Amino acid sequence: MNENVKKFLEEAEKNEELKAKLAALTDKETAAEKAAAIAKEYGFDLKPEDFQPKGDVDLSDEELTRVAGGGECGIISAMGRHWRKCGCVAAGIGQ
Repeated sequence: MNENVKKFLEEAEKNEELKAKLAALTDKETAAEKAAAIAKEYGFDLKPEDFQPKGDVDLSDEELTRVAGGGECGIISAMGRHWRKCGCVAAGIGQ
């Protein structure tokens, strides 16, 4: 995973407003583009491509839950992933 994406996710873990904005991204056609725009609002230089899955990467349930606090994640399901619990709100990675 891109180091800037990791930092962005760390910020999302601490910032409830940012976490809510990312969770609200449910349209799979525009989720990556909107996530990049949100990242820019928070001072991160990320592109829509940074939010696309880069193959199969598995994270533990604990890692996933840590970022988003559990629950369904709109951006990941919008990118074709279907998870019950999600923590990697923006990166689109996990099981």
